Formats: sequence, structure tokens, C-alpha cells
Amino acid sequence: MQFFVGIDVSLESASICIVDEAGVIIKEGKCACEPEVIARFVRMPGRRIEHVGLETGSLSQWLHAGLTREGFRVTVMEARHVRASLATMRIKTDRNDARGIAQLVRLGWFKSVHVKTPSAQETRALLGGRQFLVDKVTAVENSMRAALRNFGLRMGPVTRPKWASRARELASGNPALEVVVEALLRVREVLLAELRDLDKKLLGMARADPVVRTLMTAPGVGAIVALTFKSAIDDPGRFQRARDVGPWLGLTPSRYQSGQIDRMGRTSQAGDAGLRTILYEAAATILGRMTHWSALKAWGVRIARRSCAKKARVAVARKLAVLLLSMWKADEPFRWTSRPAEEAAMA
Repeated sequence: MQFFVGIDVSLESASICIVDEAGVIIKEGKCACEPEVIARFVRMPGRRIEHVGLETGSLSQWLHAGLTREGFRVTVMEARHVRASLATMRIKTDRNDARGIAQLVRLGWFKSVHVKTPSAQETRALLGGRQFLVDKVTAVENSMRAALRNFGLRMGPVTRPKWASRARELASGNPALEVVVEALLRVREVLLAELRDLDKKLLGMARADPVVRTLMTAPGVGAIVALTFKSAIDDPGRFQRARDVGPWLGLTPSRYQSGQIDRMGRTSQAGDAGLRTILYEAAATILGRMTHWSALKAWGVRIARRSCAKKARVAVARKLAVLLLSMWKADEPFRWTSRPAEEAAMA
């Protein structure tokens, strides 16, 4: 007889339910949220555990790796699908969630998600730390702007190297402002030093990775964009067609159809938000600051002329994702082409 396990994970404990082929509950309970402890709870002499399922969450990748090492077949299930399936329960408890997950595993009514490799997880941790530092530097600078603005002092457009001297110049003569600005500048300098160290680490990783170097040949794609794309996709083989990456990233329009109603909405915003954001920024660079001509830029400019700049950036971001995945699969760099006469006339 085969048995199926559903695990509802929380930070400290895990609710576990084991059912047989007919859906009858064999065992259920709670234990510490540790792979070894869960494995001991599930194992029993003469019992063949066919499948273990758990929702996506902050601990899901770690539990997946630990339970796989224990010899179980483990699937991480998409949380949206699980939530929709369990929405009919009148009483929501951890025990009922574990029961529902066990039944979903038994019936196969779930969508599995890709569990990233350890190297991809490490890269994402570094990229997440870098983004945190960038956000905090921006927050410190905005705080200084706000403090100075209260006294009618405007920073105006200023480059990052000249930021400190400009802030000190404006605060000069006001003791309270001088104290605040100096304190924030010290914090900012520490953050920038750590940011520079992380950037060096990420650039070294980019130079050592042949896939990342290939992706960086595309327009608008630097080390950070390429590393983010590679760590988010992790395995290009899980996309049967390169164009499937657009809907996965949430860069395609949502749609609602019922009877006579058929509405196209904004982009679905599904998938990896960090990758979606950085591809949008890369698209803005291609359409704005990049002077080197490419067919991708020309295509985006045509969309912007007949629609708007924001829609053009979304379209270019989606096409850039498809392009990068195609380059990765084919192991070929971006092929720049000469500028046709008609494109030159449009510029």
C-alpha cells in the first residue's frame, strides 16, 4: 500500500498528515520544523511513503533539500493553487491544512514549482543583500533631502560622488542640520563601502560564469541583470518554448472572460518580482540611454510612438527575457546587426 504525506509548515513547527491510497488518515500530528525530525515522524516499519508535499514558503527549499536527502520524493507545491483548493474549508487550522495538502498530493491536484539549486540560491542571497543596501542608501539620501528641504535648502540634481560635499555645503551654518547630515553621511558611507564590496563579489562571479558572460552580450544587460536572470531561471530546460518565460514573469496581459464579457487587463504581475523589475529597468535603458542601435530598440521605439513609453518598456522587457532565454539555450551571444536605411530615416 502507498502512503502520501502533507506538511503545513510554520517557522517553529510543522503539522503533518499521512493518508493511504483511499484517502484515509493513518497518522497526523505536529513536530519541530526540522527535516530529520519530520523524517522520523513519517517513517514507520513496513510503510512505503510514495510522495511528500509542502507549500512554497521561506523554509520550503531547505526542507525540500533535507527531506530529499532522507530518501523521500518531495514536491514543493505552488501556494496559490493550494490556497484555492483549500478555500472551501470553513475552519482553517494547521491540522486541516495538512489534511488538505495530503489529499492534494494523493490526487495529484497541484502545480509543482521549481526548487532552485544551491548555487542559484547563493546568488539570489547576494543579489538580495545588494538590493537591500541600494534601498537603504536611497532612503538615507532621501532623509537628508527631506531634512534640508524643511529649511528651504534644495539638493537638486547631484551625482553620488559629490553628494556629501553638497549636503555639507547646504547644512553649513545650522548646528542642528550639521549634526543630522554628518550622522546620515557616516551611515551612508558605511552602506556604500559594503555595497562596493558586494558589487566586486558579484562582478567576479559574472566573469567566472560563461552563461552570464553570454547573456551580457545582449543590449542593456550588465552583470547584475544577467546574474539575476540566471539565478531566477536556474534551469532553462523547464521552459519548453522560450516565449513561455513572458507569462511566467507576469509580463503578459491578464484576461477575464465570462459569457459576453471579455476583458484584457494589465500585466498579470505573476512570477519573480525582482527579475521583472530589473528587466523593466533594462528595457528603460535600452529605449532611453542606450545610443547603440539594435533591432530590439527599434521595435520598442515603434511601440512607444504608437502607444506609450510605459507599454513599450514592458514589451521590450518581455522580449528581452525571451531573447536571453534563447541565447542561453543555444549558447550563442547576441548578434548585432547593421542599421537598415529605413530605421535610420525614422530616427
